[in-house]
Amino acid sequence: MGAGRYRLTRDDLEAMRKEFGLGGRSEEHSRSLDEDLHQMRRNVRMGVRLEDWATTRGVPLTYARALRRFLDQEGS
Repeated sequence: MGAGRYRLTRDDLEAMRKEFGLGGRSEEHSRSLDEDLHQMRRNVRMGVRLEDWATTRGVPLTYARALRRFLDQEGS
């Protein structure tokens, strides 16, 4: 994709959460974007694979990749 790659925003991630039905009223999906970002930071430090994190958290791999990309572009 090169240098012109689109930068993800928090609004993009919130839109993905809404599209995938994350953050709803059910207990399973009541996590916030901030919690998901926090968990992703921890798992990056611990070396947990994205696929494993997505499966454990019950979220689509596409969302996990977007979180990781967001953190990478923010330098976290």
